Amino acid sequence: ISVIQNRSCLAEGLTVADNVFVLRQGFRKRIVQPKVLRQQLQPFLEEIGVEISSDAYVDELSAFERLVVELLKAVVAGNRLIVMDDIGTFVSDRELKKLHEIMRHYASRGVAFLYIAAHYEDARQICGRIAMMMNGQIIKYYSGKEPVPKLFYFQCTEEFDRKVRENMDRKQ
Repeated sequence: ISVIQNRSCLAEGLTVADNVFVLRQGFRKRIVQPKVLRQQLQPFLEEIGVEISSDAYVDELSAFERLVVELLKAVVAGNRLIVMDDIGTFVSDRELKKLHEIMRHYASRGVAFLYIAAHYEDARQICGRIAMMMNGQIIKYYSGKEPVPKLFYFQCTEEFDRKVRENMDRKQ
């Protein structure tokens, strides 16, 4: 299982290829050959249609490129479940669409994704099934293509509003 979120888990002072291949369980080489690592990474980047230099240092990458590198690292490591934790809040819409394409590509190859989003609309763009949670419990399931009920937003905020009113009444 890999968790990808706003805070990057990549090693800042290393290259993209080093992060993807060297910093993984089972890497047993004592001498690292950058040329070999570049050649191994190139097919993965071509497969998903992303251009990131294998020799680029992680601290020079954009937020989107870091997400892609973390995703590649998880795939190369053989992780079968990747948790995407609220990633839509720190990349542009165009980049998010590209990331969704990459996720669909790997999902078609058997990788499962758990997409955590604060907004229903974000999850609806990519997810086949959506579970609405409140206070740590699932309160409703939706199919990804199911239209949003008219009272949806009112129902989601009703309990929060009630708790705020109760708290305000206690303070008076």
